[in-house]
Amino acid sequence: MAGEAIETIICANPVCKVAETRRCVEGLQLDVCPHYGREPEDGDQESDSVDAQAGAESLALPPAVTLTPAEASGVLRKGKCRVIAILGPSDAGKTSLIACLYDLFQEGSVAENEFAHSRTLHAFELTCHDARAASRRGVPHINRTPIGEVSFYHLEIGGVSTGRRLALLLGDRAGEEYREAANDVSVVATFPEVSRADTLTVLVDGERLLDAGARHNVRGDVVMLLQGLQDGDGLRAMPRLALVLTKLDVVTESHQGQRALRDFEALLADVRHLFGTRFEEVAPFQVAASPKTNAALRGTGVPDLLAFWLKPAAPPVAPVLTPSTLKRAFARLTRLDEPEEANNG
Repeated sequence: MAGEAIETIICANPVCKVAETRRCVEGLQLDVCPHYGREPEDGDQESDSVDAQAGAESLALPPAVTLTPAEASGVLRKGKCRVIAILGPSDAGKTSLIACLYDLFQEGSVAENEFAHSRTLHAFELTCHDARAASRRGVPHINRTPIGEVSFYHLEIGGVSTGRRLALLLGDRAGEEYREAANDVSVVATFPEVSRADTLTVLVDGERLLDAGARHNVRGDVVMLLQGLQDGDGLRAMPRLALVLTKLDVVTESHQGQRALRDFEALLADVRHLFGTRFEEVAPFQVAASPKTNAALRGTGVPDLLAFWLKPAAPPVAPVLTPSTLKRAFARLTRLDEPEEANNG
Protein backbone atom coordinates (compact mmCIF):
# COMPACT_ATOMS: atom_id res chain seq x y z
CA MET A 1 0.00 0.00 0.00
CA ALA A 2 1.12 3.53 -0.70
CA GLY A 3 2.99 5.12 2.18
CA GLU A 4 3.50 1.77 4.02
CA ALA A 5 7.15 0.93 4.87
CA ILE A 6 8.56 -2.16 3.23
CA GLU A 7 9.90 -4.65 5.80
CA THR A 8 13.51 -5.63 5.24
CA ILE A 9 14.30 -9.15 6.40
CA ILE A 10 17.89 -9.67 7.46
CA CYS A 11 19.85 -12.40 9.20
CA ALA A 12 23.39 -12.49 10.56
CA ASN A 13 23.84 -16.11 9.41
CA PRO A 14 25.40 -15.83 5.91
CA VAL A 15 23.95 -19.19 4.75
CA CYS A 16 20.39 -18.49 5.84
CA LYS A 17 17.83 -17.75 3.08
CA VAL A 18 15.13 -16.41 5.38
CA ALA A 19 14.57 -13.39 3.16
CA GLU A 20 13.45 -15.75 0.40
CA THR A 21 11.90 -18.67 2.26
CA ARG A 22 10.65 -16.92 5.41
CA ARG A 23 12.11 -19.86 7.33
CA CYS A 24 15.18 -20.12 9.57
CA VAL A 25 17.90 -22.34 8.12
CA GLU A 26 18.40 -23.83 11.60
CA GLY A 27 14.70 -24.66 11.96
CA LEU A 28 14.07 -22.11 14.73
CA GLN A 29 11.11 -19.81 15.18
CA LEU A 30 12.08 -16.39 13.91
CA ASP A 31 11.36 -14.73 17.25
CA VAL A 32 13.86 -17.01 19.07
CA CYS A 33 16.59 -17.19 16.40
CA PRO A 34 19.67 -15.34 17.70
CA HIS A 35 20.68 -14.30 14.15
CA TYR A 36 17.35 -13.10 12.77
CA GLY A 37 17.02 -9.35 12.44
CA ARG A 38 20.75 -8.72 12.88
CA GLU A 39 23.13 -7.33 10.26
CA PRO A 40 25.31 -9.98 8.55
CA GLU A 41 28.80 -10.29 10.03
CA ASP A 42 31.82 -9.26 7.93
CA GLY A 43 33.11 -12.60 6.63
CA ASP A 44 36.48 -11.16 5.59
CA GLN A 45 37.12 -9.74 9.03
CA GLU A 46 36.21 -13.05 10.63
CA SER A 47 38.52 -14.93 8.28
CA ASP A 48 41.38 -12.53 8.98
CA SER A 49 40.80 -12.95 12.70
CA VAL A 50 40.91 -16.75 12.44
CA ASP A 51 44.07 -16.63 10.30
CA ALA A 52 45.74 -14.29 12.74
CA GLN A 53 44.87 -16.54 15.66
CA ALA A 54 46.14 -19.63 13.80
CA GLY A 55 49.35 -17.82 12.91
CA ALA A 56 49.93 -16.87 16.53
CA GLU A 57 49.55 -20.49 17.64
CA SER A 58 51.34 -22.24 14.74
CA LEU A 59 55.01 -23.24 14.50
CA ALA A 60 57.27 -22.92 11.48
CA LEU A 61 58.51 -26.41 10.61
CA PRO A 62 62.05 -26.89 9.27
CA PRO A 63 62.15 -27.52 5.50
CA ALA A 64 64.07 -30.84 5.90
CA VAL A 65 66.37 -30.06 2.96
CA THR A 66 70.14 -30.64 2.97
CA LEU A 67 72.13 -28.76 5.59
CA THR A 68 74.49 -25.89 4.91
CA PRO A 69 78.02 -25.98 6.41
CA ALA A 70 76.85 -23.61 9.17
CA GLU A 71 73.90 -25.86 10.01
CA ALA A 72 76.17 -28.92 9.95
CA SER A 73 78.50 -27.18 12.42
CA GLY A 74 75.52 -26.78 14.74
CA VAL A 75 74.95 -30.55 14.64
CA LEU A 76 78.62 -31.12 15.48
CA ARG A 77 78.37 -28.92 18.55
CA LYS A 78 75.31 -30.72 19.91
CA GLY A 79 76.69 -34.22 20.42
CA LYS A 80 78.41 -37.31 19.14
CA CYS A 81 78.82 -37.05 15.39
CA ARG A 82 80.83 -38.37 12.43
CA VAL A 83 81.60 -36.30 9.34
CA ILE A 84 81.90 -38.37 6.16
CA ALA A 85 83.28 -36.70 3.04
CA ILE A 86 82.26 -38.64 -0.08
CA LEU A 87 84.60 -37.80 -2.96
CA GLY A 88 84.73 -38.88 -6.55
CA PRO A 89 84.19 -37.77 -10.14
CA SER A 90 80.78 -37.18 -11.68
CA ASP A 91 78.73 -40.36 -12.18
CA ALA A 92 80.95 -42.35 -9.81
CA GLY A 93 77.94 -42.93 -7.54
CA LYS A 94 78.17 -40.45 -4.63
CA THR A 95 74.49 -39.53 -4.49
CA SER A 96 73.47 -43.13 -5.24
CA LEU A 97 75.42 -44.29 -2.19
CA ILE A 98 73.72 -41.74 0.06
CA ALA A 99 70.27 -42.61 -1.27
CA CYS A 100 70.91 -46.34 -0.92
CA LEU A 101 71.91 -46.04 2.73
CA TYR A 102 68.72 -44.14 3.52
CA ASP A 103 66.55 -46.69 1.73
CA LEU A 104 68.24 -49.59 3.53
CA PHE A 105 67.30 -48.01 6.85
CA GLN A 106 63.66 -47.86 5.69
CA GLU A 107 63.72 -51.65 5.39
CA GLY A 108 65.27 -52.35 8.80
CA SER A 109 68.57 -52.35 10.62
CA VAL A 110 71.87 -51.83 8.78
CA ALA A 111 75.05 -53.25 10.30
CA GLU A 112 73.10 -53.73 13.57
CA ASN A 113 72.09 -50.07 13.65
CA GLU A 114 68.62 -48.56 13.49
CA PHE A 115 67.39 -45.32 11.96
CA ALA A 116 66.49 -42.84 14.70
CA HIS A 117 66.04 -39.39 13.19
CA SER A 118 66.96 -37.12 10.29
CA ARG A 119 66.84 -33.38 9.72
CA THR A 120 67.03 -33.91 5.94
CA LEU A 121 64.15 -36.31 5.27
CA HIS A 122 62.78 -34.29 2.36
CA ALA A 123 66.21 -34.20 0.70
CA PHE A 124 66.58 -37.97 1.13
CA GLU A 125 63.14 -38.61 -0.37
CA LEU A 126 63.82 -36.38 -3.37
CA THR A 127 67.15 -38.11 -3.95
CA CYS A 128 65.72 -41.63 -3.66
CA HIS A 129 62.53 -41.19 -5.70
CA ASP A 130 63.93 -41.79 -9.19
CA ALA A 131 65.66 -44.98 -8.06
CA ARG A 132 62.40 -46.50 -6.75
CA ALA A 133 59.71 -48.42 -8.56
CA ALA A 134 57.25 -45.61 -7.72
CA SER A 135 59.03 -43.37 -10.23
CA ARG A 136 57.97 -45.77 -13.02
CA ARG A 137 61.45 -45.64 -14.53
CA GLY A 138 62.71 -48.74 -16.29
CA VAL A 139 66.27 -48.13 -15.03
CA PRO A 140 67.18 -46.59 -11.63
CA HIS A 141 68.24 -42.97 -11.96
CA ILE A 142 69.87 -40.51 -9.55
CA ASN A 143 70.18 -36.81 -10.35
CA ARG A 144 73.67 -35.32 -10.37
CA THR A 145 74.84 -33.12 -7.54
CA PRO A 146 74.76 -29.49 -8.71
CA ILE A 147 77.96 -27.43 -8.68
CA GLY A 148 78.14 -25.08 -5.70
CA GLU A 149 78.62 -25.15 -1.97
CA VAL A 150 78.79 -28.52 -0.27
CA SER A 151 75.55 -29.80 1.24
CA PHE A 152 75.15 -32.30 4.05
CA TYR A 153 72.67 -35.12 4.55
CA HIS A 154 71.92 -35.86 8.20
CA LEU A 155 71.24 -39.27 9.73
CA GLU A 156 70.91 -40.02 13.41
CA ILE A 157 71.21 -43.70 14.23
CA GLY A 158 71.58 -45.97 17.23
CA GLY A 159 72.64 -49.53 17.73
CA VAL A 160 75.21 -52.04 18.81
CA SER A 161 78.25 -50.43 17.23
CA THR A 162 77.48 -46.89 18.39
CA GLY A 163 76.44 -47.67 21.96
CA ARG A 164 74.09 -44.70 21.88
CA ARG A 165 72.62 -42.37 19.27
CA LEU A 166 75.16 -40.94 16.89
CA ALA A 167 74.76 -38.47 14.04
CA LEU A 168 76.21 -38.89 10.57
CA LEU A 169 76.84 -35.88 8.34
CA LEU A 170 77.35 -37.02 4.75
CA GLY A 171 79.03 -34.33 2.67
CA ASP A 172 77.91 -34.17 -0.96
CA ARG A 173 79.72 -31.96 -3.48
CA ALA A 174 79.84 -31.99 -7.28
CA GLY A 175 82.57 -34.19 -8.68
CA GLU A 176 83.81 -31.40 -10.95
CA GLU A 177 84.91 -29.41 -7.90
CA TYR A 178 86.98 -32.28 -6.51
CA ARG A 179 88.56 -32.70 -9.93
CA GLU A 180 89.57 -29.04 -9.82
CA ALA A 181 91.45 -29.68 -6.56
CA ALA A 182 93.86 -31.92 -8.44
CA ASN A 183 94.81 -28.98 -10.66
CA ASP A 184 94.56 -26.09 -8.19
CA VAL A 185 95.34 -26.95 -4.57
CA SER A 186 94.18 -23.52 -3.37
CA VAL A 187 90.53 -24.60 -3.71
CA VAL A 188 91.04 -27.26 -1.02
CA ALA A 189 90.65 -24.54 1.61
CA THR A 190 87.00 -24.23 0.52
CA PHE A 191 86.25 -27.90 1.31
CA PRO A 192 85.12 -27.89 4.98
CA GLU A 193 83.78 -31.44 4.64
CA VAL A 194 87.34 -32.63 3.95
CA SER A 195 89.16 -30.74 6.69
CA ARG A 196 86.56 -31.83 9.29
CA ALA A 197 86.12 -35.40 8.03
CA ASP A 198 86.45 -38.41 10.28
CA THR A 199 86.46 -40.58 7.16
CA LEU A 200 87.27 -39.70 3.58
CA THR A 201 85.34 -41.96 1.22
CA VAL A 202 86.86 -41.94 -2.27
CA LEU A 203 84.75 -43.61 -4.94
CA VAL A 204 86.32 -45.50 -7.83
CA ASP A 205 83.96 -45.89 -10.80
CA GLY A 206 83.91 -49.61 -11.57
CA GLU A 207 82.31 -49.06 -14.98
CA ARG A 208 85.22 -46.83 -16.06
CA LEU A 209 87.70 -49.44 -14.87
CA LEU A 210 86.18 -51.78 -17.43
CA ASP A 211 86.99 -49.34 -20.22
CA ALA A 212 90.42 -50.12 -21.68
CA GLY A 213 90.93 -46.51 -22.63
CA ALA A 214 89.85 -45.00 -19.29
CA ARG A 215 91.16 -47.48 -16.71
CA HIS A 216 94.59 -45.86 -16.33
CA ASN A 217 93.01 -42.41 -16.01
CA VAL A 218 90.81 -43.70 -13.18
CA ARG A 219 93.83 -44.74 -11.14
CA GLY A 220 95.66 -41.51 -11.93
CA ASP A 221 92.67 -39.34 -10.99
CA VAL A 222 92.44 -40.87 -7.51
CA VAL A 223 96.16 -40.38 -6.82
CA MET A 224 96.04 -36.79 -8.10
CA LEU A 225 92.98 -36.03 -5.98
CA LEU A 226 94.60 -37.27 -2.78
CA GLN A 227 97.84 -35.48 -3.67
CA GLY A 228 95.90 -32.25 -4.17
CA LEU A 229 94.14 -32.62 -0.81
CA GLN A 230 97.47 -33.25 0.90
CA ASP A 231 99.28 -30.35 -0.81
CA GLY A 232 96.34 -28.02 -0.12
CA ASP A 233 96.50 -28.84 3.62
CA GLY A 234 93.12 -30.55 3.52
CA LEU A 235 94.31 -33.57 5.51
CA ARG A 236 94.87 -31.66 8.73
CA ALA A 237 94.05 -34.51 11.08
CA MET A 238 94.45 -38.27 10.65
CA PRO A 239 91.14 -39.36 9.11
CA ARG A 240 90.38 -42.85 7.89
CA LEU A 241 90.24 -43.51 4.17
CA ALA A 242 87.67 -45.79 2.54
CA LEU A 243 88.53 -46.65 -1.06
CA VAL A 244 85.24 -47.79 -2.60
CA LEU A 245 84.76 -49.62 -5.90
CA THR A 246 81.27 -48.74 -7.14
CA LYS A 247 78.90 -50.39 -9.66
CA LEU A 248 79.97 -53.86 -8.57
CA ASP A 249 77.07 -55.42 -10.49
CA VAL A 250 78.40 -54.09 -13.80
CA VAL A 251 81.93 -55.25 -12.95
CA THR A 252 80.73 -58.72 -11.99
CA GLU A 253 78.81 -59.22 -15.23
CA SER A 254 81.60 -58.03 -17.53
CA HIS A 255 84.13 -60.37 -19.10
CA GLN A 256 86.71 -57.73 -18.11
CA GLY A 257 85.56 -57.85 -14.48
CA GLN A 258 88.58 -59.71 -13.12
CA ARG A 259 90.95 -57.24 -14.76
CA ALA A 260 89.02 -54.36 -13.21
CA LEU A 261 89.26 -55.97 -9.77
CA ARG A 262 93.02 -56.39 -10.21
CA ASP A 263 93.29 -52.72 -11.20
CA PHE A 264 91.40 -51.79 -8.05
CA GLU A 265 93.78 -53.85 -5.91
CA ALA A 266 96.76 -52.18 -7.61
CA LEU A 267 95.26 -48.75 -6.92
CA LEU A 268 94.78 -49.68 -3.26
CA ALA A 269 98.45 -50.66 -3.03
CA ASP A 270 99.51 -47.35 -4.63
CA VAL A 271 97.37 -45.32 -2.23
CA ARG A 272 98.72 -47.15 0.81
CA HIS A 273 102.29 -46.68 -0.40
CA LEU A 274 101.94 -42.97 -1.22
CA PHE A 275 99.53 -41.77 1.48
CA GLY A 276 99.42 -44.47 4.15
CA THR A 277 101.14 -42.25 6.74
CA ARG A 278 98.50 -39.52 6.31
CA PHE A 279 95.57 -41.76 7.27
CA GLU A 280 94.76 -43.68 10.41
CA GLU A 281 93.60 -46.59 8.25
CA VAL A 282 93.06 -47.31 4.55
CA ALA A 283 90.39 -49.93 3.79
CA PRO A 284 88.86 -51.20 0.50
CA PHE A 285 85.16 -51.77 -0.18
CA GLN A 286 83.10 -52.98 -3.14
CA VAL A 287 79.48 -51.80 -3.40
CA ALA A 288 76.42 -51.92 -5.63
CA ALA A 289 74.38 -48.98 -4.34
CA SER A 290 71.96 -48.72 -7.26
CA PRO A 291 72.49 -51.77 -9.51
CA LYS A 292 71.26 -51.70 -13.08
CA THR A 293 71.61 -55.46 -13.53
CA ASN A 294 70.65 -58.55 -11.54
CA ALA A 295 74.27 -59.42 -10.79
CA ALA A 296 74.07 -57.85 -7.31
CA LEU A 297 71.37 -56.85 -4.86
CA ARG A 298 70.81 -53.18 -4.10
CA GLY A 299 72.96 -52.17 -1.16
CA THR A 300 75.60 -54.88 -1.56
CA GLY A 301 78.64 -53.82 0.48
CA VAL A 302 77.00 -50.72 1.97
CA PRO A 303 76.51 -52.17 5.50
CA ASP A 304 80.24 -52.95 5.69
CA LEU A 305 81.05 -49.40 4.65
CA LEU A 306 78.67 -48.01 7.29
CA ALA A 307 80.35 -50.11 9.97
CA PHE A 308 83.70 -48.59 8.93
CA TRP A 309 82.26 -45.08 9.20
CA LEU A 310 81.01 -45.81 12.71
CA LYS A 311 84.24 -47.22 14.12
CA PRO A 312 85.36 -45.28 17.19
CA ALA A 313 88.31 -43.00 16.68
CA ALA A 314 91.64 -44.38 17.82
CA PRO A 315 93.08 -42.68 20.92
CA PRO A 316 95.75 -40.13 20.07
CA VAL A 317 99.31 -41.41 20.25
CA ALA A 318 101.60 -39.35 22.45
CA PRO A 319 104.65 -38.13 20.53
CA VAL A 320 107.99 -39.66 21.46
CA LEU A 321 110.30 -36.89 22.60
CA THR A 322 113.99 -37.29 21.79
CA PRO A 323 116.66 -35.17 23.46
CA SER A 324 117.76 -32.27 21.38
CA THR A 325 121.23 -32.57 19.82
CA LEU A 326 121.78 -28.88 20.47
CA LYS A 327 121.01 -29.34 24.17
CA ARG A 328 123.51 -32.20 24.52
CA ALA A 329 126.19 -30.16 22.76
CA PHE A 330 125.55 -27.22 25.08
CA ALA A 331 125.90 -29.50 28.13
CA ARG A 332 129.27 -30.73 26.89
CA LEU A 333 130.49 -27.17 26.46
CA THR A 334 129.31 -26.34 30.01
CA ARG A 335 131.32 -29.22 31.47
CA LEU A 336 134.43 -28.09 29.60
CA ASP A 337 134.12 -24.66 31.21
CA GLU A 338 134.03 -26.14 34.76
CA PRO A 339 137.21 -25.89 36.91
CA GLU A 340 139.48 -28.94 36.68
CA GLU A 341 139.29 -29.48 40.47
CA ALA A 342 135.54 -29.84 40.28
CA ASN A 343 135.89 -32.38 37.48
CA ASN A 344 138.42 -34.40 39.45
CA GLY A 345 136.36 -34.16 42.63
